[in-house]
Amino acid sequence: MLIALMPCFYLSAQTVPYKDSLVATKIAQLSAFWSKYNTISVEQKSYAPIAAVPEVFSLTAQSKESHADYVEKVNDAKIKQLKNDVGLAATGNYQENFAPGFGADDDLVYNRRFQAGLDWNILADGYLKNRYARQILENENTINGLKPQTKISSNDYLLISHKIIYAFNEHKIKLLDKRQQIIADKMDLANELYLLKQLPKLDLMQIIQQQVDVSSMYQIYQTYNEQLGQQLVEKIKSTEVLPVFDVNFEKIVTPSNSSISDSILKLQYENVDLNNKVITDINLKTQIRYNYYDLISQSNPNRSFLSAGLSFSIPLPLGMRQSKDVAETQKQLLKFDQQNTTTQKELEVLNSIYEFKYKLKQYNNFAEKRKKYEELIRIERVKQKFEDMEFNPVTALSLIDELLSVDIEMLDLQQEMYLQLLDITTKNPGLDVLSIIKPYEAKQTNIPTVTKNKSIYIWSDAIKKYGVSYVEEYLRLNKINNAIVSIKKDEKDKATYNTLFEKLKTNGIGVELLIGSNKLLSSKNPEIYMDSILSGINLNGISTIHLDVEPHVLDDWATNKEKYLKQYIDLIVKAKQYAQDKKLKLAVSIPVFYPEETLKQLYVNCDLVYIMAYEHNDAAFIVRKVKEEFLISADKTVVALRSKDFKNRTEFEALLAELAQALSTNKFALHDFESFVKFDEESVGGNK
Repeated sequence: MLIALMPCFYLSAQTVPYKDSLVATKIAQLSAFWSKYNTISVEQKSYAPIAAVPEVFSLTAQSKESHADYVEKVNDAKIKQLKNDVGLAATGNYQENFAPGFGADDDLVYNRRFQAGLDWNILADGYLKNRYARQILENENTINGLKPQTKISSNDYLLISHKIIYAFNEHKIKLLDKRQQIIADKMDLANELYLLKQLPKLDLMQIIQQQVDVSSMYQIYQTYNEQLGQQLVEKIKSTEVLPVFDVNFEKIVTPSNSSISDSILKLQYENVDLNNKVITDINLKTQIRYNYYDLISQSNPNRSFLSAGLSFSIPLPLGMRQSKDVAETQKQLLKFDQQNTTTQKELEVLNSIYEFKYKLKQYNNFAEKRKKYEELIRIERVKQKFEDMEFNPVTALSLIDELLSVDIEMLDLQQEMYLQLLDITTKNPGLDVLSIIKPYEAKQTNIPTVTKNKSIYIWSDAIKKYGVSYVEEYLRLNKINNAIVSIKKDEKDKATYNTLFEKLKTNGIGVELLIGSNKLLSSKNPEIYMDSILSGINLNGISTIHLDVEPHVLDDWATNKEKYLKQYIDLIVKAKQYAQDKKLKLAVSIPVFYPEETLKQLYVNCDLVYIMAYEHNDAAFIVRKVKEEFLISADKTVVALRSKDFKNRTEFEALLAELAQALSTNKFALHDFESFVKFDEESVGGNK
């Protein structure tokens, strides 16, 4: 939770008497720690591409064969065995009689008897039943072939879940390392300031609680990973965090393939019928025998002969009707089980999807919470920048700790989302992971803003005053995606601008290099002046040359308007060629009152035209004034507004929203950087 902001008479370096050098020194040290860590809030997370997600769920078993493969092998072996078993059986028996007596027929009295023969079971337990059994096994193989074969076993499920937890723990530990470092740096100083009665006891207890929480979490994650690291063969080792994703609900919950289900059920019905064939209850066996008797009779001491026979038995009653009833009942059970299994699986999958969506909702909430901390930290940075008496390094450092705590919570939620996806894929064998996920789109629930296409004018003095990092962070946090940067002709330190341009490009912010001098109107070779501005600038860092030439401000504009406009168009034509040679675009800033013919020529030669709608904050007036430009080309037109025409940022954003709707555009420009920073200063002042 965010700790309460402390009263300004605590830990404000400006309110500590200079004679109290010890307290001032401690506060200065805390401020130095803040300067060391405050950039954490603007560090960009590095996420792996969405294509990395299926790799997380890859099977880890060394053998590529599944349980179904082994079942098929067993069935194939049985089928081969049954093919060779046609119901034939070799028989033999031997009988030895001890002290046989004499009867009426000496031929029937023998010392010993030997028989050898061949039996053929045609129906039950023989040729026909084996054929049915073979067909049943073949049907089972077909059924297994129709079912999706990619199935995560219980062992694989555990291994994959451990792999997921291990990967996220690695990144949580890195964040906990940062939290431990921050807490350790401020703990001793906080204790000393408490003893000096410059820090409330509750705030010291808050820091101690943070230290205990971090230590406990660190031990849990570190111990888990150390133990698992010894057993887990396959780990996800990457400096990038696994990507956040959403699931495609429709592709997961689509109805089961009814044709496959029907085919499987049909084969199962066939197996039921084969198992309940009444004819297999009837025994029909043929036999052939060789018989040898060692008789007691002296006249005929032995006798041998061949014999053949047929045996038949049938149960009474035969039960044909009952067998049919059993088969029909078994079929009903199969159909019920199939429907029940399908319904149960769909419910389980829906439950997993619900859990995933709930975790994603929580993730969105924490993402918004992180933005709140980013803004609070930025305000602290502004306070320090302007030596505001309310700047409190302990509070500021605690905000950094809270932000890192939010980052850990977000990693926890990501981990839960991956585990839910594991459940979904386990319950849907054969499901292609990449086909059911989609890139995560953050919910835009922050302070309303009308456009994702904002530009801002930045003068060179502002860059020197605020610094590269501050400018880059301000643009990024305010969702400004294009900077129009002015450089003086005699500027020596162009390396600073190259650094700024590189930072902006890295964050997806475009750069237009602003060139503004009315002397260019009368110049025969404006390329020389533009070369002097671009000299030493890495052109890879910029996309556009932006001309800010204003013939309308010249003293004799009213009497020489046509002359100046002709010179202006001539300049634009030369600038267009110059930009093309440099493989750059061309943009211009113009007032709202240039004539239509001039506008048409400008739009032909320029990629963007910025209309400076200044001195008015009335939407209807501005719409009326820029109507002509939008009719020529709405795509090339950008409406520029300045802060001094508004009382505050809220009023400015309200007009932007009204203009966006009225003009059906999302292209606006802010004039200028320093004045909008002052809006924020006033906002900070209003919170004192």
